Amino acid sequence: MSNQPKLSSNQIKPDGLRAREYAKFRKPRYDEVVVATDNEGSAFYPASVNATAKDETTVIAAPGADKCIRVKTLMANNVGADQLVVSLQEGTTGDEKFKNSMPQYGSMWNMNFIGAYWILAPNTTLEVNLSAIGNVNVQVGYDIVKAIPTKAL
Repeated sequence: MSNQPKLSSNQIKPDGLRAREYAKFRKPRYDEVVVATDNEGSAFYPASVNATAKDETTVIAAPGADKCIRVKTLMANNVGADQLVVSLQEGTTGDEKFKNSMPQYGSMWNMNFIGAYWILAPNTTLEVNLSAIGNVNVQVGYDIVKAIPTKAL
């Protein structure tokens, strides 16, 4: 790569759909091109819940007909005295996802879904499951999107 000439930021022209909306260019330093990305330019809502009961605790209520919860970020923090298995679930009947064993007092896991969001089924709650009575803080960054209709086969 070192034998290729360095490009000026004026020579860079982003291609693709809405590329200029997602990337902002600034004058390069030290002959490098620098790109800053913008996460869709829209804020997302935080949801926080302290789960203490065994099994399901609702983190985000169902958004209504023809709407879906789109999860962008997720954090779980075990602040209790016992090791717990924590998982998330679409509604009360969906499969458990992101199941994780969490040691006591401050163990934490974070997930960033940016670029590969987790979109729940239409009009479905997001639930957190604990393997036993405990004390887990769950924070979810999300927004509500219109459901994509699916045709029956």
